[in-house]
Amino acid sequence: MTGSGPMSVPLPKELRRRLEAYAASRQLKVATAARALIDERLREVEDVVHLSEAEEWQRAQAWATWEKLKEGRGRTVSRAEVMSVFSKKRRR
Repeated sequence: MTGSGPMSVPLPKELRRRLEAYAASRQLKVATAARALIDERLREVEDVVHLSEAEEWQRAQAWATWEKLKEGRGRTVSRAEVMSVFSKKRRR
Protein backbone atom coordinates (compact mmCIF):
# COMPACT_ATOMS: atom_id res chain seq x y z
CA MET A 1 0.00 0.00 0.00
CA THR A 2 1.42 3.38 -0.95
CA GLY A 3 0.27 6.86 -0.18
CA SER A 4 1.40 10.23 0.97
CA GLY A 5 -1.13 10.66 3.74
CA PRO A 6 -0.54 10.56 7.48
CA MET A 7 0.75 7.39 9.08
CA SER A 8 -0.10 6.45 12.61
CA VAL A 9 2.65 4.54 14.39
CA PRO A 10 2.24 3.87 18.10
CA LEU A 11 5.55 4.24 19.94
CA PRO A 12 6.52 2.89 23.34
CA LYS A 13 6.85 5.69 25.91
CA GLU A 14 10.64 5.47 26.10
CA LEU A 15 11.04 5.59 22.32
CA ARG A 16 8.63 8.53 22.11
CA ARG A 17 10.60 10.34 24.82
CA ARG A 18 13.86 9.78 22.96
CA LEU A 19 12.33 10.95 19.68
CA GLU A 20 10.96 14.09 21.33
CA ALA A 21 14.36 14.81 22.91
CA TYR A 22 16.06 14.32 19.53
CA ALA A 23 13.56 16.64 17.84
CA ALA A 24 13.93 19.30 20.53
CA SER A 25 17.72 19.19 20.38
CA ARG A 26 17.54 19.96 16.68
CA GLN A 27 14.61 22.37 16.91
CA LEU A 28 12.42 20.12 14.76
CA LYS A 29 8.85 18.98 15.02
CA VAL A 30 8.54 15.39 16.19
CA ALA A 31 7.10 14.21 12.85
CA THR A 32 9.91 15.91 10.93
CA ALA A 33 12.52 14.31 13.18
CA ALA A 34 10.87 10.90 12.75
CA ARG A 35 10.88 11.26 8.94
CA ALA A 36 14.52 12.34 8.95
CA LEU A 37 15.57 9.42 11.16
CA ILE A 38 13.60 6.91 9.10
CA ASP A 39 15.11 8.24 5.88
CA GLU A 40 18.63 8.20 7.33
CA ARG A 41 18.32 4.64 8.62
CA LEU A 42 16.79 3.34 5.39
CA ARG A 43 19.67 4.90 3.43
CA GLU A 44 22.14 3.17 5.76
CA VAL A 45 20.40 -0.18 5.23
CA GLU A 46 20.37 0.33 1.45
CA ASP A 47 24.04 1.32 1.49
CA VAL A 48 24.93 -1.86 3.36
CA VAL A 49 23.12 -3.91 0.72
CA HIS A 50 24.94 -2.10 -2.11
CA LEU A 51 28.26 -2.41 -0.31
CA SER A 52 27.71 -6.13 0.21
CA GLU A 53 26.96 -6.56 -3.48
CA ALA A 54 30.09 -4.60 -4.39
CA GLU A 55 32.23 -6.64 -2.00
CA GLU A 56 30.81 -9.87 -3.41
CA TRP A 57 31.66 -8.71 -6.95
CA GLN A 58 35.17 -7.73 -5.84
CA ARG A 59 35.74 -11.13 -4.21
CA ALA A 60 34.59 -12.87 -7.39
CA GLN A 61 36.97 -10.74 -9.46
CA ALA A 62 39.86 -11.41 -7.07
CA TRP A 63 39.15 -15.13 -7.09
CA ALA A 64 39.00 -15.21 -10.89
CA THR A 65 42.30 -13.34 -11.06
CA TRP A 66 43.86 -15.75 -8.57
CA GLU A 67 42.72 -18.72 -10.65
CA LYS A 68 44.23 -17.18 -13.79
CA LEU A 69 47.51 -16.59 -12.00
CA LYS A 70 47.60 -20.17 -10.70
CA GLU A 71 47.03 -21.45 -14.23
CA GLY A 72 49.77 -19.21 -15.61
CA ARG A 73 47.33 -17.13 -17.65
CA GLY A 74 47.68 -13.95 -15.63
CA ARG A 75 50.26 -11.23 -15.62
CA THR A 76 51.99 -9.83 -12.56
CA VAL A 77 53.63 -6.45 -12.16
CA SER A 78 56.17 -5.20 -9.69
CA ARG A 79 55.39 -2.79 -6.89
CA ALA A 80 57.57 -0.23 -8.69
CA GLU A 81 55.35 -0.47 -11.79
CA VAL A 82 52.22 0.03 -9.70
CA MET A 83 53.72 3.01 -7.87
CA SER A 84 54.81 4.48 -11.19
CA VAL A 85 51.25 4.42 -12.49
CA PHE A 86 49.95 6.12 -9.33
CA SER A 87 52.72 8.73 -9.45
CA LYS A 88 51.91 9.60 -13.07
CA LYS A 89 48.22 9.97 -12.24
CA ARG A 90 48.99 12.21 -9.24
CA ARG A 91 51.10 14.52 -11.39
CA ARG A 92 48.20 15.10 -13.79
